[in-house]
Amino acid sequence: MTRPVKTQTLKPYVVADIGGTNARFGLVTQTKDSRSPYVIEYQNKFPSNQFRNISEATLHFIDTLPINVKDIDGACLALAGPVIGDDARSTNLNWQFSIAKVKSKLRLDKLYIINDFSAYAYATPLVPSEHLLQINKGNAEKTCPIAIVGPGTGFGVAALMPNNNKYIVLPTEGGHMSITAITDLQKEIVGALEKEFSHISLESILSGPGLRNIYRALALVEGITTPQLGASQITTQALLDSNSLSYRTLRLFCLWLGQTTGDLALSLGARGGIFLGGGILPRFTKFLLSSEFMTGYSNKGKLQDYVNEIPISLITEGNSALLGAASWYQHHGLND
Repeated sequence: MTRPVKTQTLKPYVVADIGGTNARFGLVTQTKDSRSPYVIEYQNKFPSNQFRNISEATLHFIDTLPINVKDIDGACLALAGPVIGDDARSTNLNWQFSIAKVKSKLRLDKLYIINDFSAYAYATPLVPSEHLLQINKGNAEKTCPIAIVGPGTGFGVAALMPNNNKYIVLPTEGGHMSITAITDLQKEIVGALEKEFSHISLESILSGPGLRNIYRALALVEGITTPQLGASQITTQALLDSNSLSYRTLRLFCLWLGQTTGDLALSLGARGGIFLGGGILPRFTKFLLSSEFMTGYSNKGKLQDYVNEIPISLITEGNSALLGAASWYQHHGLND
């Protein structure tokens, strides 16, 4: 006989995933057991750039709720950018703020700002298997770090470090590391972009804006004139026309992503596995699987076998950062 799932009613708290494009919010009202997803109600999504700051965005969401702010226990907001002490900054929104001042403005007893890929990292043990797409089978080593990487409006990198049957999250700003160009074509792309930018980072290539950068630079390298397209337009056209510049752009994007993921696997010692997150990849999973992602990933010379033994999964659903923020609050905020 199946035992009923026990639920625990909580004083509700707000969670959010605030990226350069969208701000996703929810209200956590219950938890089940230690490995089950939290009950996140009243989920809503707003364009991030419609708000002047994080306080305005959060208050806008709270105003949509059927409860008063005094009935909210606190909030954990995952932000695409660095969080250092009391200072937090959204890289792609030009928001920089004091966490203490935002807490006062929101009139919350508890406020936690964490890096968005830290939230992804907290979520990975809780993501249901049906929301994971296997990219590489591998063999996970339970005592080794897990890497979480992925393209969105920026490029996120975080790690889970095993510690006595639990994990410590290591947030990073790895998306701002310099991109590595290996093939002649990649070197030409970087050379073209260096005429526009002083630094070509991972997210200059491996992000939504990065797709546009590759597309524009590839047109210059090939000597063709083409209308400028947005990232979603490039993806759509690539899936429809294998003879298009968009198709060649997306193929190059996947190869570069594979190379970079392999580099991060080595630098983080991620024998525990790799999870690909972010908002872009779930839009073209079949394309990714048939691309040169694994070719680029595996091209590590003497350590090819090392990286090939690492399992890689793509997180296919879009609310993992909310789940991670809920998990973070559950393990930190409720004990304060």
